[in-house]
Amino acid sequence: MKRVFLLTLALCMALAVLPASAEKENLTERGVFEVAAGEVRMVEIGDVTVDKGSGLWGSAVNGHLVISVDKIMSPSLSISLDAAKGSAVASYGELASAESYTVHIEATDGGFISLTGGDCKSGGEYQCFLIKENGASAVRVHANEVYAKGRYGIFALPEERSTLIFSAKKVQCDGEYGVFMQSKARGDGKETLVSMDIGELEAAGTALEFQQYGSGYYTDFIFGKVTAGEIGLRLSIDGGIGASFLVKEDITAGRIGVKFYSDDHVKLIVLGTINASEAPILAVNMSGRSGVGFNGDSQAILAWRIIPTASGHVVMAEGKEKDVAEESASTEPLEKSIRYIIRTQESDKASFTLKKADGEEIRMSFGYPVACEGERVLVSVQAADGYKVTGVMNGEEEKVPLEQDESGNWYFEMPRGGGISLFAVTEPAT
Repeated sequence: MKRVFLLTLALCMALAVLPASAEKENLTERGVFEVAAGEVRMVEIGDVTVDKGSGLWGSAVNGHLVISVDKIMSPSLSISLDAAKGSAVASYGELASAESYTVHIEATDGGFISLTGGDCKSGGEYQCFLIKENGASAVRVHANEVYAKGRYGIFALPEERSTLIFSAKKVQCDGEYGVFMQSKARGDGKETLVSMDIGELEAAGTALEFQQYGSGYYTDFIFGKVTAGEIGLRLSIDGGIGASFLVKEDITAGRIGVKFYSDDHVKLIVLGTINASEAPILAVNMSGRSGVGFNGDSQAILAWRIIPTASGHVVMAEGKEKDVAEESASTEPLEKSIRYIIRTQESDKASFTLKKADGEEIRMSFGYPVACEGERVLVSVQAADGYKVTGVMNGEEEKVPLEQDESGNWYFEMPRGGGISLFAVTEPAT
């Protein structure tokens, strides 16, 4: 992240000497803007509406370019930015292309690119965003809503010593991939930093396809909710320190919720439900190649609830054909290692204390109280002054009372698939 800070600081120093902007101009032909050899240039544009080709192209080679545009409507590429040993910063109100992809970004050799704006739409057969970078470069993108009719919503290739920060309120793709990312870093000291934060991710095919190769990685994905016609998250992580994925709500997929390999170092936290008809989690057994089976040591999987398949599985093994789930007893250790989040509906009338059956405090994982399948959890409730507890219920919509042991503690055993949500029944004390 230090590289991003230094590049941003240099840009701010350059902006301090920019002249006052002139009145905005509307363009009906492609706008081309270049800077080089330490030059600083600022361009303000109103609407860009072209009948043929692309809208804007900005290039910064050892210089600093700033572009502000209200709206770009073009049949082909809307905006293209490239930077090498320089910076290109652009802001927009709305982008749309009818035939090709909408945004092309390429940062190399220490270049820095920042793109910030509103909605971005692509009606062509390709991607809405195409992002390429390597050579100690950095790219930061923030969009409101991204829509792609074609194959990809976001297509990103961050490589050695590059930094990519991407955020959007929503990404929707009618094609194969909502986000397709392939990240490479070979050798020590060639770290690749990736951070992605998307409120809603939706695709007709696979919502996220993430492939990571090499040793130097710091990868962090945050999604509000994930919806896919086929596969929610499909992950392939070869080397590095692993990758973290946080889904604040649900993963809902037509076939497979999450797919990964048994020796992938994956941290997956789903605060809601994983729901997929064929396999909530599909694991590819790599034991024949690497000696690593489904032991759960390479993964940290947390979820509030995983809806089991019709056969009762929350984890399935990949079959002989690609992306085909089949039952396999070898997945049981991985199923048993999944940590299910325990929700407690706290109020000003009562608070909860959770303990294991042996009386020790419940395990906390990434800040959440968790228990694995089959573990017994003791529940005690402390009533606020003026109230008493008459019972403890479990459930979000349909509430079921918990049983009490001889000591008066309520308890439950974590069921397969989790889904525990505790609520204290209180009434005024007499």
